[in-house]
Amino acid sequence: MTAKQAPMTGNYMGATYTTEREHEAQTSALAARPGAMMLDYLRARLPDDEATWRSLSAWLGPMTSRGCGWRGWYSDSAIVLDGGVIAWCESAQRQKTWGVLVDLPGRACAALGDRLIPFLRWVLDAGGHVTRCDFAIDDRQGYLTLERILDADCNGGIVSRWRGLTVLQNRQRGKVIGWTVYIGSRSSEAMIRIYDKAGEQRRRGKDVPGHWVRLELECHQDFADALSRDYFARGSIAVVEQINRRLRFIVPSESDSNRWRAPAADWWEAFLGTVAPGESLLCGEMPECTVERLARYVERQAGPAMATVVTADGGDLGRVLDMLSRSVYRLKPKHKAALALAFAGGAT
Repeated sequence: MTAKQAPMTGNYMGATYTTEREHEAQTSALAARPGAMMLDYLRARLPDDEATWRSLSAWLGPMTSRGCGWRGWYSDSAIVLDGGVIAWCESAQRQKTWGVLVDLPGRACAALGDRLIPFLRWVLDAGGHVTRCDFAIDDRQGYLTLERILDADCNGGIVSRWRGLTVLQNRQRGKVIGWTVYIGSRSSEAMIRIYDKAGEQRRRGKDVPGHWVRLELECHQDFADALSRDYFARGSIAVVEQINRRLRFIVPSESDSNRWRAPAADWWEAFLGTVAPGESLLCGEMPECTVERLARYVERQAGPAMATVVTADGGDLGRVLDMLSRSVYRLKPKHKAALALAFAGGAT
């Protein structure tokens, strides 16, 4: 079954999916089981072949055409499950590069239910590459509060691989009715988000009693794939190790200037457990800068601009070739290393 032959229904052009931001914000109302880890977002690329499409049809069910592509990389896309997206390329050349994209935000993950983790296992076994995964842990006991986080920030009670944090509040008539703390950046391999899940659900008109705060480790690109595989090898401890490697709430010590050696705060250990920080999951991976990755970067960032220039010049590549000849003198060490690896017969 090819992309064009995938089972489709209708032609969905509703306003709910007018922006990718709205799509990604489709959190589910499900809570993680006490003491358990929850997968709350999954994005992966898979080979675009008949076997993949046949399996995706079985896993995800009917597909409703969106009538558009996805982020300029894929020419066609469809809605699956509850707000998930599957996208593909009509061009055979681009199919080999980008494959089939499956993007499942929180509600779509919830729709898979107990089949979600087996689906992730199938993605990894079928030659897929996870490019985003969000692992969530819920606090229903009152360990994580905005006041406690802000106090730790003021008193030196946070050690983090990132600089500072960002706090957003939802307010109504002077009262805080919801909040989110962002630690890290989406442009990096991972970030941590801590937010008032109960407040989020109440703003949607749902009756949520008591305390409910969620901590999410949002992982991107190669790190997301590496952590997904380590999760299956060692279980939830793999995720907790990576959280502790990036963020810890501590009891500051006046006698030791290295705050990473300070003991963890009791409430942080009660929430996460006494798991030591994990090692980097990307040690031994291929170099970040390769010719193939650079080619994808150029297409993603400058492809439309280059197409416009060449079209305006009537298909003449002279201006582009001049740009390239001038840019040769600006190669950085990472670019020269990528060339050396390619000429040596390594990864391109």
